Amino acid sequence: RYKPTEENALAISALHGHGLEELKEEIEKKILTVTGKKILTVNVNLQGPQLSWLYKEATVQEVEVMPEDGTARVKVIIGSSAFGRYRHLFPN
Repeated sequence: RYKPTEENALAISALHGHGLEELKEEIEKKILTVTGKKILTVNVNLQGPQLSWLYKEATVQEVEVMPEDGTARVKVIIGSSAFGRYRHLFPN
């Protein structure tokens, strides 16, 4: 029930775990802003080099394979310049 009076403050409870998810999200947003990176989900063809390229040039967080059509949804943390190179190399 505590309401912080400070601007941009988050109320959390280490004892009960309340507010920890919001704290984690805020920390992630700040880190992404400071580093100039973003979290994206891209669809890739598993027969092409896209997934390998993403593993080398970005931080792959999740890969959801769709075997019926040979593709995958890939969640990555990637910088703006790397994403520009990705779009240039793999325009589709």
